[in-house]
Amino acid sequence: MRSIAAATLAVAALTGASWQQTLRVNVDAVRVDVLVMDGNRPVGGLTAADFELRDSGVVQRVDSVAFEDVPLSIMLALDASASVRGQPLDNLKEAAAALVALLQPADRAALLTFSEEIDLRADWTADAKQLERAIAGTQASGSTALYDAAYAALTLKDPAAGRPLVLMFSDGEDTASWLPGRTALDAARRSEAVVYVVGLRAAAMAWPGYLVDFRSGPQPAIPNVMPSALSASFLAALAEDTGGKYLEAGRSERLGEAFTQIVAEFRSRYLLTYTPRGVDAGGWHPIDVRTKNRKGTITARRGYLR
Repeated sequence: MRSIAAATLAVAALTGASWQQTLRVNVDAVRVDVLVMDGNRPVGGLTAADFELRDSGVVQRVDSVAFEDVPLSIMLALDASASVRGQPLDNLKEAAAALVALLQPADRAALLTFSEEIDLRADWTADAKQLERAIAGTQASGSTALYDAAYAALTLKDPAAGRPLVLMFSDGEDTASWLPGRTALDAARRSEAVVYVVGLRAAAMAWPGYLVDFRSGPQPAIPNVMPSALSASFLAALAEDTGGKYLEAGRSERLGEAFTQIVAEFRSRYLLTYTPRGVDAGGWHPIDVRTKNRKGTITARRGYLR
């Protein structure tokens, strides 16, 4: 297990000296993970000719489309603070073990847990037994460095050329981070990873839809707004910006269902590759993906930062 100091994360973020995993697969090519749904069912059998992709408003030629033939690289980032102690932690361990059981021989995964400290309990591996031991040894204590954990999960990339998924679990309240939420969101914009978040909040911590825009400017100090509402807003923005999803488990007994659903859905996504043409080399590149003459709801990342 390797402990990652929060101060180190903060210095890396401020200086740009991070483990960046960018959207570029070579000098020019960009990869975009796309989910196409018809109601509750993924749409299969699509080819490059079925997609229209715009980069900064300019139509691009989709060079290739991959479906199930790219191995997965799954970063499990799990809240192990005192607030999940007891039955929620037991259910969380069961859910993580169920996810490991779904890994195929070519897939790889890593386990990162967080309280006020960030611990890489299992580095990138295809060894299911190693991952299971790391999960079983997880203990819950301390406060929650949610933003720091998100930044670490996004920047500790798999050296193998897998299809990156960050699956993040938290009960939704940041109490110990050095980094602001927008720094983690900036890392997401430079990363190829798709982020799925599973939230778990007690009924007493629920908040009726308050949202803060973490994408720009300082985080406001707002009286009488519960910290869990701010953190849930951050997690939802993190998932949306990367083309993933934010799921509320409701109760810890449903974590296993949520984790297995995420893996199944991620395997049904398309991986589009294109070489940007007719757009600026640097800056923020908004992406818009649609299907041609096919019904379906598209979920994809908002864009990327070069």
